[in-house]
Amino acid sequence: MNTDHATTAGKVTAAVRRFLMHPLPRMILEAGIFFGTLFVLKIALIKPGLGLLGLDETVFRALQGVLTIAAMFALYVILMRIYEGRKASELSPAHLVKDGIVGTLAAAVMVSTVFTVLWIAGAWHIVSVGSISAMIVPVIWVILMAALEELIFRGMVYRIFEEWLGTISALILSAVIFGGMHISNDNADLISVLSATSGGLLMGALYSLTGRLWIPIFFHASWNLTQAIYGSAVSGADIFGTYFESVREGPEWLTGGPFGIENSLITISLTFVVIAFLILRMQRRNLFLARMKR
Repeated sequence: MNTDHATTAGKVTAAVRRFLMHPLPRMILEAGIFFGTLFVLKIALIKPGLGLLGLDETVFRALQGVLTIAAMFALYVILMRIYEGRKASELSPAHLVKDGIVGTLAAAVMVSTVFTVLWIAGAWHIVSVGSISAMIVPVIWVILMAALEELIFRGMVYRIFEEWLGTISALILSAVIFGGMHISNDNADLISVLSATSGGLLMGALYSLTGRLWIPIFFHASWNLTQAIYGSAVSGADIFGTYFESVREGPEWLTGGPFGIENSLITISLTFVVIAFLILRMQRRNLFLARMKR
């Protein structure tokens, strides 16, 4: 009787483990556990803890952002160790500086190129210059939001899709999900979804090229921050503040309208050019994974 009970319990345990390690439940559970735990840490520990210090509002928000960033990276590493039983090599500190520089500069150059085209076309000009110190908190929160999205969408969704369905399907599916998540943003429309989808494709390709999350994280943060510095809304939101107070004038297909320059045909076209370049690099390096065999 005891043997039968042990055998049954073993089968149930094995079945539960197979379910938990299946790509789809694993993806959903990892993302849910990660986001939920981070939310609880922020609400129950980080904010109340800092609140006891009686800090100035700016200092409070800055420290809250920094501690939340540290918590999310630590949480990701712990989650991969406990759930998947592996080291999070995609966050290898050995490549942090190099990948960070590459990702930051690549995005800054792309966004600057778009604004340069708008300036030449007479569709964008600077009205006044703001304060660098006023950008400290926005910089921290831009990094926080970009890192959060990349850890979930590339570190979990794209990575697991790629292992399961292969690189091509993973690029398409994860990008469509990423694009669809932006439909609820302020001033969003179908062009906005296309723009965000192209961004998802680009950052998925960046991940596959390196096998690391650093370039997508820094690219995403720099992409958003550079837009804010030049005075554009970021994915429809004006929550980050700007360095330059500027004006964009002209048709929305050129300027992007109230959603920001991500809705500009210039931005979308440039993004797809870069995606094509990255795809060619992936092909030359034979980095396309095949669908998992059952």
